[in-house]
Amino acid sequence: ATFSLSVALSGYYIIEKNVMEKAQVKIRHDLNSARNIYEQSVEHVRDTVRFTAARFFIKDAITEKNKARLVREFEKIRRAESLDILTLTDASGKVIVRSRVPSVSGDSRAEDRIVKRVLSDRDVVAGTAIVQKDELIKEGPDLADRAHIEFVDTPKAKARRESEETAGMMIKAAAPVHGYDGSFLGVLYGGTLLNRDYRIVDKVKEIVYEDQTYKGRDVGTVTIFQWDLRISTNVRTEDGNRAVGTRVSEEVNERVLEKGLPWVARAYVVNAWYKTAYEPIRDISGNTVGILYVGVLEKPFTDMWRNVFL
Repeated sequence: ATFSLSVALSGYYIIEKNVMEKAQVKIRHDLNSARNIYEQSVEHVRDTVRFTAARFFIKDAITEKNKARLVREFEKIRRAESLDILTLTDASGKVIVRSRVPSVSGDSRAEDRIVKRVLSDRDVVAGTAIVQKDELIKEGPDLADRAHIEFVDTPKAKARRESEETAGMMIKAAAPVHGYDGSFLGVLYGGTLLNRDYRIVDKVKEIVYEDQTYKGRDVGTVTIFQWDLRISTNVRTEDGNRAVGTRVSEEVNERVLEKGLPWVARAYVVNAWYKTAYEPIRDISGNTVGILYVGVLEKPFTDMWRNVFL
C-alpha cells in the first residue's frame, strides 16, 4: 500500500509538472504573438502618417495656405485608416490644422517628444505615448472622455493616491513634410487612442485563442495597461463587463513597471487564476509607460492533470 501510494504521488507530481511546463511555454509564445500584433498596429499608424506626409496635396495646400483643403483631405484619411487624430504643424512645431478640431490651432507641439524628434532628426518616428488631458481636449473632447477612467477597487493591487486617470495612452507617429524643392515644411502626426479601444486585445484573443471558452469563461484573455491600469481588455468581471479600471497586482507592478522586467507566472486576474505573461510597454525614450498582458485560464490545465492522474 505504501509503495502504491508513493508511485501514485510521484505520478501526480510528474503529470502536474509536465502539464504546467507546457502551459508556461504556451503562454510565452502567446505573449510573442500579442507583441507582434501590437507592433503591427504601431506600423499601421507609422505607415499611414508617413505616406500621407508625402502626398502632393499637403505641399500644395501649405504653399497656398488652403486650410480647408487640408481639413477635408486629412479627415478622409483619418476615417479611412481608423485614426483618432491627424494633425499638421509648421517647421517650428506650431499647429496649422487639426483634422478633428480645425478651430483649435496655433499652439506649439515642439516639446511633444515624438514631434520634437522629427523636428530634430527629420525622420519618421512611431511608438507609444502618454497624452495628457489638455492635449486630448485640443485633439477632440471625446478623446478626453474616453481616456478618463475611474479606478475600480482591485484585490492585490498596489495602493495609489489617485482615484482616476485622465491622461491617455496612444499609439502615435510623426513624419516630416517636405516641399517639392526638398525644403522642410512641417510635421504631420497621427495616432490611435488605446483607452477603451478593444481592437488590438480582441484581435489577439481571436487569433491566438480562437475565442475558446471553458465552463463559461474565456480560455485566453488579453490586456493593455496604462501604467498599472487596465484601459483595454477582454478580461471580464463577474457581471460580464470588461474589467476596465481594475489594476494589476502589486507583485507584477513591482517587477514589470518598476524593474522593467517581464513576468511569466501564475497570477490572480480580477476573479480567477491564470497562467500569465506580462511585459513592459515603453515609449520612444525607453521609459516604461504600460504593460502588455496575456493569460490562459488555469482551470482547464488543473482539470486535465487530475483527469489524467485519476
